[in-house]
Amino acid sequence: MNNTKLTRDDWISAATRQLAKGSIDSVRVDTLSKLLGITRGSFYHHFKDRQELLKAILDKWRLSATEAVIEGLNRKDFSADKKLLELMMLPLRGNKSFDAASVELSLRAWARRDDMARLAIEEVDSYRIKYLEGVFLDMNHSIGQSSDLAYLVYSYMMATSILTTGNTLTDQSDRAKRLTHFLSDVCPISECMHNVS
Repeated sequence: MNNTKLTRDDWISAATRQLAKGSIDSVRVDTLSKLLGITRGSFYHHFKDRQELLKAILDKWRLSATEAVIEGLNRKDFSADKKLLELMMLPLRGNKSFDAASVELSLRAWARRDDMARLAIEEVDSYRIKYLEGVFLDMNHSIGQSSDLAYLVYSYMMATSILTTGNTLTDQSDRAKRLTHFLSDVCPISECMHNVS
């Protein structure tokens, strides 16, 4: 690859791929230079140091894995239950979802020992859950129910992205549809608690 054509985003993408394949410790300027077939000088044309690259990885992930997804949903004239189904289907989108899950798992492992990564993960988790709460509020669930259901669905999405259940994609899609229908059904809290007991 020609140094003059290598962009800042090329470096971030290469670093993110390396992170997904290994760990944050494998994201090194020398390693990335060899993978890209260029000299280290190109890196320092775009970044002050490795720490700036690491921050850029988190910023790009936050944008592509959260903000862009939510903005895309908000641009469409979807009902609340359609938004919920779209979100619950995200982990089932084939290779793209597998790659995204690999990146996210590596980011979460990194966050266990690094404050910058931990804060980014916490911010994204909070943003995603808050959006889900809004979806449930739009379905006329109570504030408390919306909060609980948002956490439940977010946990489901996280688990679906990493679990190997042996189910076919059709089975998983059908489950997401059934769960969306079930969760869209507004039940007053007193009645729900009565039905459980």
